[in-house]
Amino acid sequence: MKNNEALPSGLIIEPLKLKHLSMLKASKKTKYLGIFQILLCKKWFSSLESSFTSLIPTRNSTCLVAVEKDNLIAYILATPINRRGTCWSISEPYFIGDSISFSRYNLLQNLIRKILYESNINTQSFLISINTNENQNLSVIRQSGFQPLRIIKYWNKKESNKYRIKEDKDSFIWEKLNEENSQQIWRLEQASESINFRSIFDRQWLDIYEKRNTLTGVIKSKENNIIAGLIPSICPQYNYSLELIRGLAWDERLNRSIPQKINNMKTGKNKCYIETTSEDKKLNDILNKNNWEITEERVLLGRSVWKRKNGYKLKSIETELLTNLVGNLQQQPELPSTIQIEKNK
Repeated sequence: MKNNEALPSGLIIEPLKLKHLSMLKASKKTKYLGIFQILLCKKWFSSLESSFTSLIPTRNSTCLVAVEKDNLIAYILATPINRRGTCWSISEPYFIGDSISFSRYNLLQNLIRKILYESNINTQSFLISINTNENQNLSVIRQSGFQPLRIIKYWNKKESNKYRIKEDKDSFIWEKLNEENSQQIWRLEQASESINFRSIFDRQWLDIYEKRNTLTGVIKSKENNIIAGLIPSICPQYNYSLELIRGLAWDERLNRSIPQKINNMKTGKNKCYIETTSEDKKLNDILNKNNWEITEERVLLGRSVWKRKNGYKLKSIETELLTNLVGNLQQQPELPSTIQIEKNK
């Protein structure tokens, strides 16, 4: 979809405002009032942060709403996922009403276009996570220039799996995330990711450390080497969603240490979901054999762009780099000719 394409008649997509709360009350959709009040507060903080981007990182979400004939029908969120604000995640649209004239396909098209081309989000990269069964949504996202990066499997412990395993502390050590091991697990993660993925996500070790929780940590061998870890999810879909990662070389001790750790996690009332990539068959086999089941598969898609201030036009990073390279070559001083050299002799 072109960035200058007008919205369909009768459809308004705009940032969340105080007037939208009145629309909710008028339409008797009061169950969304609490959510929208929180999002509105985050929007005000986000506006404040955008004025001081050189001093403080952007942390708060931006919310866009779709309104048809004074009826709020959908909203979508964009959230920074690293502390530098260079990569934002876009949520799937939340539909809170039925449209008279527009399909959900049309609404998603326009919501995504608004975020990419006309929002005030100052970023280079976007990520979005879509269920692999949502073919229509995937089609819209691909048309918007997003490329698939990985397929993520979400694992949840079976209800019958309540037994604990005696931990063999002589073989490995579980250590909660701290500043030192966050840097170590970050380097392990970087080594296992493609250059394209690293450039889009742009995660630093501080992003892992700052988003730690009671369940995150690393598995260390008795030689004090990190062999695996549970770290904060890239695009979390649940309250407790952890990414299970390991080193490039398979360590046979993981066959014992991972089951011991994941089956003994105390998650309380909240369910814990573990994320793995579809390509990592060994980790998936371990989870499957230890009474964890796949609840969902999602495809993670990414897009890298550079925004220019004049009209928010978009440029690909590759085009910008090529342009800069050619410009630098053209600015090089001319080499002296052989005739000039002979005259100087």
